[in-house]
Amino acid sequence: MQSFKYIEPTSLCEAARLLKEYGSSAVILAGGTDLINQMEKGKYSPAVVIQIRKIAELSANMEFRADGIVIGALTTLSEIADDKRVLSRFPALAEAAGKIGSKQIRNRATIVGNVCNASPAADSVPALLVYDAVVNIVTDDNKKRSVPLSSFIAGPGKALLDNTEIVESIFVPNPPESSSSTYLKLSRRDGVDLATVGVAAYVDKSHTVKLAFGAVGPRAFRANKAETLLKEAALDSRDMEFGIQQAISEASPITDLRGSSEYRLAMIETLARRAIRTAFDRIGMKG
Repeated sequence: MQSFKYIEPTSLCEAARLLKEYGSSAVILAGGTDLINQMEKGKYSPAVVIQIRKIAELSANMEFRADGIVIGALTTLSEIADDKRVLSRFPALAEAAGKIGSKQIRNRATIVGNVCNASPAADSVPALLVYDAVVNIVTDDNKKRSVPLSSFIAGPGKALLDNTEIVESIFVPNPPESSSSTYLKLSRRDGVDLATVGVAAYVDKSHTVKLAFGAVGPRAFRANKAETLLKEAALDSRDMEFGIQQAISEASPITDLRGSSEYRLAMIETLARRAIRTAFDRIGMKG
């Protein structure tokens, strides 16, 4: 690992100034579970590392509001996975957070970091997508903007952030009470490996179905065309089968050491059907 300058700003204003000053030679550090690993491997060689944990305006808490939950930039994966309120309202999110890395990693890593890393295999992203999550960003002039998560990630490792912007929080709207969800992950080794395929499913009693996939394309995505076909389809009907096949057609998996593209496509079908069934079971419906 090459030497670098380490700075701990205490305000967003100071952090924005540093980001503007150092530009692309600076990186932000929160949990660091991915960044430090990549730096050790030589993938990243930043001149400046900006630690944001001492910034007063950034929160490590979750705010449960009437319209949803605001997850602060410094909230760890363990805090999300272990919170009974998250599990009750957003089961797919709690399950996804609990499947990332080991307990030690989850105690350090943040969900905002998992999102900003923009890995196609990030477990939290499919779960957040089925809840229509929104990313709240602070700009260099201390103004704020909000971006739907579906638009925030542009491709592998590419989040739509300017050099002087910091993600302040993620907002997840409350789903209807008559709804549920789940997240299923297929990997070679449970808990310590990236997803070979990740599937999040959301359903409600109006027979709405939302599906999002990870690790089967250049970024995690909602299967929007499939969702239209899946609405009001019974689990064992032809419409359900057409919907699942449409979901497969929206994926573009690669072949790598975790699995072939053919294997991933087959597992999309299996996991999507299983996830939808599990979510419907949780609200006492057969689909």
